Amino acid sequence: MKILVLQMARLGDIFQTWPALRALRRQGAEVHVLVRPRFRAAAVGCEAISQIHEFQTDVILEPILNHPVEGIRRSLDQLDSLLHRLDSEHFDRVINLSFSPLSSWIAFDLERRAIERGGSLIVAGYTRHLDGTLAIPDDASAFFFAQVGYRSQTGAIESINRLSMPRLFATIAGVDPIAYDWRPPERRRAIKSEFHLPNEFIALHIGASDEAKTLDALQWGAVAARLVRGSKMSVVLLGAPGESAKANAILCTSARYGVSNLISLVGQTEIEDLFAIVEGAALLVAGDSALVQVASLTGTQVLNLSSRSVSHWETGPSTQGSRIIVYGGAAPDTDAIVEEALSMLEAASDSSLQPSFAGSQADRIVFGPLEPITESTSDRHADFMWQVISAIYLGSPVPRTGDPKIQDALYQWGEVQSIEGHQLLALREGRGDAQQIASILDRVDQLTGLIVEAEPRLAPIHRWWTTERTRFGPQSRENLIEKYQNLNSQLGTVLLSLREIEGRRDGQQLDL
Repeated sequence: MKILVLQMARLGDIFQTWPALRALRRQGAEVHVLVRPRFRAAAVGCEAISQIHEFQTDVILEPILNHPVEGIRRSLDQLDSLLHRLDSEHFDRVINLSFSPLSSWIAFDLERRAIERGGSLIVAGYTRHLDGTLAIPDDASAFFFAQVGYRSQTGAIESINRLSMPRLFATIAGVDPIAYDWRPPERRRAIKSEFHLPNEFIALHIGASDEAKTLDALQWGAVAARLVRGSKMSVVLLGAPGESAKANAILCTSARYGVSNLISLVGQTEIEDLFAIVEGAALLVAGDSALVQVASLTGTQVLNLSSRSVSHWETGPSTQGSRIIVYGGAAPDTDAIVEEALSMLEAASDSSLQPSFAGSQADRIVFGPLEPITESTSDRHADFMWQVISAIYLGSPVPRTGDPKIQDALYQWGEVQSIEGHQLLALREGRGDAQQIASILDRVDQLTGLIVEAEPRLAPIHRWWTTERTRFGPQSRENLIEKYQNLNSQLGTVLLSLREIEGRRDGQQLDL
């Protein structure tokens, strides 16, 4: 089978796709990927990829940017040329892991071209219906749209999903990765002597996609100096060329602490260098960045300083023994960072010490790329919402709650849902005025929104419900009414299962 994987996001997303690509290759597939040229280097090292194709954004958009009217035709010709080349590969499947409008149109276009030449193409991930509306053909992509992608759509920062992106990518691709799929490139440059690296060192990644997601120079300098003193190891600074001034400031800060054995490789490395450097590190201390994903592939433990604006469940490290410190507006205390890092180094030096929260200030300790999904944390609010999601999508037991506010909201929503059910039945049987029924259904949607706004812990149900509606797409009136009825019945099951009804069995599961 010949497969094209669309992964047109950034470096970290491409690295997180590697386990799924390897699982596809293990099944015998010939795997191609479509990436943007800027991030091609993140795909080069994955031996599971047979061919890399590039979506050259600058080439495609340059004509229209230089000549907004006259350039439209040239831009469309450039895009058509790329799609023609991709179609000529005669792929059997397209797996869209980009979750973007652009990628959905690419998947749709390739699907139509295959049909026009008498072939067929199976698409997983976002694509389009014939009328141009978004199509979400598989349940895993619907999960992403409802419970992950909503944050970028709404600007919300609260993350409820606890499925990692590599495992979600694999689910969309229809494969089951194994732990061995998290590994570095088979061919890595021998660079230790080239960069004059010591035998033992701690790597600090001083940058991030957003400066607010990492420490400033003074904080990094204090951390580096104390790590050198506490571990007796050298510290290697990693970062992009634009962070050279910050690296120099860190070196100066450390010098004021009387520490000089810091090595700055900031701005001096290529993507292909990072695997060997990170693999050689005893520990990586980093904010939310692609380097965390590199460490997950090399098996290097990470102390991840994770911002609340990012989900460590989705994009955090996966190496066993890694730890995550979550912080809000202010960066984590340097004492906590140093103590946690030194504790990790001590545990790594003694194989009898298992990952544990004993004495740890971390918000989470990682137990490997295929660790069981965490159901309970210290955040009961988030736990309840995740357990609702898990019950709907994964068939987990329905959570029980005696919270009167939630119970009142469930009762109110149940009443509104019942009204919707009656109106849909009338519409199907041809009873009543269709325009008036449509007006009532619109009002039902408004009331549902108000109920969820007042009790946001029910938002995951609302997102599931509205996403499933989105998936219906264009079809006959009769079929659409029937699907709305079925979904309304499923919603009723969910709401009723969550209500505290006398005699309800513990561990009840939804059958949707």
